[in-house]
Amino acid sequence: MRLMIVFAAALLALAAAPPAARSQQPAADTVIQGPDDTEAQRIFTSLMSPFCPGLTVAACPSPGAEEMRQEVRGRLARGESRAAIVDALVAVYGEQLLGAPPAKRWGLVLWIPPALLLLLGGSVLTWWLRRRGTRAEAQPVAVTPADEADRARLAAALEDFDRDA
Repeated sequence: MRLMIVFAAALLALAAAPPAARSQQPAADTVIQGPDDTEAQRIFTSLMSPFCPGLTVAACPSPGAEEMRQEVRGRLARGESRAAIVDALVAVYGEQLLGAPPAKRWGLVLWIPPALLLLLGGSVLTWWLRRRGTRAEAQPVAVTPADEADRARLAAALEDFDRDA
């Protein structure tokens, strides 16, 4: 859940970044080699860079971000868990590294209004769709049978169409 929140915040930050910041590519040396590739990459992409606003640690080309990546690789090599590494980095760089408020104390209060709005919006949409569906069923369409004049007009129109084609 926390990773999804951080990922969503990173996407929003990237979308809000100016075009010049979005066009920056990760440094060539951010490619990870070794047994902890995926875990290190998960950590890099889940944390916002304190050196490059709007970019993740994986995408930040600054020397400070490279030092942070090396530190994470070293900690993983020593066998530290992901949670311990993230907690240590948050202790040094602050909560903004997570890209989203923590879901505890006042941070939890920040998550309540969007959740309530989402719930309310879903309820209103469900109510509207159900109401719309019952209204359409309650109004049958009247079908009148075609008489000879209608059939003659249709036959003439088809003949004109065949001649033109």
